[in-house]
This record gives sequence, C-alpha cells and structure tokens, in this order.
Amino acid sequence: MSHKTVRITGTGSFLPGRPVTNDRLEAVLGRLERAPAKVLSFVESVGPRMLARSGVQSRHLAIDPETGALTHTFADLAEQAARRAIEAAAIDPARVELLILSCASYDQSTPPTSALLQERLGIQNCAEMEIHSNCSGVGKAVQIAYDSLRIGRYKTALVCYSQLSSVYLRGCYFKQERMDKVHAALRWILADGAGALVLQADDSSAPGREIVGTFVESVGAGRRAGMTCGGAASDLVDPKSQIPELYDAGRHHLWQDFTAVSENAAPLLLEGLLAFAKQMNLDPSTVDHYIVSIPTLQLYDEHIPAYLDKLGVTRDRIQFRSSRLGYTGGASILVQFDDMVRSGELKSGQLAMVHSVESSKWMTAGFAVRW
Repeated sequence: MSHKTVRITGTGSFLPGRPVTNDRLEAVLGRLERAPAKVLSFVESVGPRMLARSGVQSRHLAIDPETGALTHTFADLAEQAARRAIEAAAIDPARVELLILSCASYDQSTPPTSALLQERLGIQNCAEMEIHSNCSGVGKAVQIAYDSLRIGRYKTALVCYSQLSSVYLRGCYFKQERMDKVHAALRWILADGAGALVLQADDSSAPGREIVGTFVESVGAGRRAGMTCGGAASDLVDPKSQIPELYDAGRHHLWQDFTAVSENAAPLLLEGLLAFAKQMNLDPSTVDHYIVSIPTLQLYDEHIPAYLDKLGVTRDRIQFRSSRLGYTGGASILVQFDDMVRSGELKSGQLAMVHSVESSKWMTAGFAVRW
C-alpha cells in the first residue's frame, strides 16, 4: 500500500493579552493573602530570585488585570490559533475533515471542547477528537492526524493545542489556607497560549514542509506522577467527601514534584529524542532545529551540555525559546514552531524535530518535519 505525503500547509499561534512582566505577575494572578505564613514568606523572598533565574522576561495570561476574570477559555484560545493556521494554509475551514484538539483540561465536562471548537470555526461536518494530555499532547495529536492522512482516510486535518494555565493559578482558585510552596511556585512558571497546524495529504513527491516521522512513548509505569491535579472521579469516591470537602482539603490544586522534574524531565526528553532519531534511522547531528519543551533557562543551562554531546549539535540548534513567549506548557512547542516559521528562522530544506516531555506520568512525543 502506497502512502500519501503529509505536509504542514499552515501554522498558527495565539498568546492572550499584553505581556506580563515579572514585577506584575503576582498582581495579575491575584495576591495571596490567606496562605500560610511560610508560603507568603517564600513568595516574598524566593519568588523574585526564582523568576530572575527562569530566564522568562514576560509571559501572556488570559486574565483581565483590572477584574481578575478569565478573558479566554480553552476553546477561545484554540480558535484564535486555528484561524491563523487556516489563514496561513489559505483554505476555507469547511475543508477541514479531521479536527483534533488536545488540552490539559476542558471548558465543560461535556460536550467535548473539540466539538465546541468545531462550532466556533463554523465547520458543519468533520471528524473531531479530543486528547486529554499535558505536554505530550501535540505529538499524540499529530501522530493520529499524520497516520489518518497518510492512508487516505482524510485529506485535510487541523491539529490544535490549548493551554489555559491561569484557571489553576489565580488567587481566587486556591483554598489558600491549604497552599504549599509548590502551588505558589507554579504561578511563576506556567503561562497561557495555543498553537495550531493544518496538515494536508497529497500524492506529490516534491519536497517541502513534509512530516517525515512521529513519535509517542510513555515510560511512566512504576514511576510516581510528576504532576497532579485533583477534582475528578478518584476524588469523589467517598459519598461523604464530595465537592465541598474536596475544595476544603485543597485536592483541586495543581501540584508539581519539582525534585522529580529536575532529575527526570530533561534526561527523559533527551532519551525520547534519541529514540525518535533511531526510529527514523536518522543521525541526530543532521537535525537543524530541535524545538523542545524547556520551561526555564536554569534547566536549560543545567542540561544543555549533555544534549550537545549526545545529539552532536551546537547550542544554536537547540535554543531556550521561552524568554519572550513564556512557557505555555503543552502549547509551547507549537507556539515556538509558529514563531520560527513566521520569522523565517526555519528555512526551506531544514529538518526540525518538535518534541516535548510530559511529567504527569512521564511521556515524550513529537514530530519531525523537513521544511
């Protein structure tokens, strides 16, 4: 069976609101006033230093700085990125036959946010899917779209990832008395944004914008979860402990195991890149750009020597790119990819590997494209 060529014909991204600089971050997110004294002391003493070491100068948050209200939902963010990708592909939204949205949460428990996005885009008929995932969601979505287009099931697919970290980070969300230092620190790392790709299949052998491989791998069996967020079925098993008790205990808070992330995230990302290259029978040193999920400059500086050694590349081929864009979690690699496409940094004929590691239960996923 012959397979069709799958190309990226349009990219798009969206960052909500005006850039929020480090000195304005606490005010925009909503100040913590009822948190334990040790958490408030941590915010005052460690926060500025941690923000300075992060290398992130500004980020975007879907928050009205005057009212504290969310300005966008997951579907809102995805819609803006999707429209830009569709415009770049110069197609009518009605041509989209497969729509895949990945996000860490959702606008409503039902209907799926992917169906809400379909409606917002005015697409009357298409196959739609939603992938519940954090940072590995882009790779998972692209793999499904790529395989579906290659075999001829569809001709045009739209892939989106939407990151709305603010919903978990605003002061009003927390049971502040139950907060710990990790909950506070996450407010200095995560940001909001969305990215999108239009993928199309054709029978041409002409070069350009061709996806040459995808990779998805989970290695979390037996490992403790590196990121958790409660509030769903497993927290509601006991009939005597429902939503009020869940909130009072702070089980709805987003939590990160920073020690596990520091020890495992970068090595697993590197292992994923090497496994991906081996799967494609590719010399990793021939890749022109590695676009990867690195949230802080501190982590980048700590681990980049191993990356340069194992991949056989120079620092300019695997850069820290969150400085002015912020770290938008699962959307980050698409936001960065779109930025490189629109700025002309990604040039014709170059090979890019776009790849993320997810700490929630330790997965890596991505795709490679010959531009």
